Amino acid sequence: MNSNFALLNNTKKTIAFINKQLINYPKSEAVLKENIEKDMYEIIELIFSYSINDVERIKIKYLKDLIIKLSMLDFYIATSFEKRIISKKKFESTSMFIIEIRKIAYGLVRNETKC
Repeated sequence: MNSNFALLNNTKKTIAFINKQLINYPKSEAVLKENIEKDMYEIIELIFSYSINDVERIKIKYLKDLIIKLSMLDFYIATSFEKRIISKKKFESTSMFIIEIRKIAYGLVRNETKC
């Protein structure tokens, strides 16, 4: 249960950090901004779905879906950097947050498959 807390806690910190950046997105990039927001809320939903379920196969599915959403979020942040919406420093720090969450998720997948 400790790793679930770490996963949720790091995700909440990352979402709060990204939300501060979303304020500065131009109106012309509304689709990119909406996709980032949508994926952030889906990530939280997947974490709760993972922690509620008892069936190992379903838990692993939610973790893999979480990793996919994290990859998409990382892609959206990279696209924001390429379009010069966010700075290099914000891009690197956001990517580090996402990598940390991804490491925890991969550790949980390894742990679930061992059990």
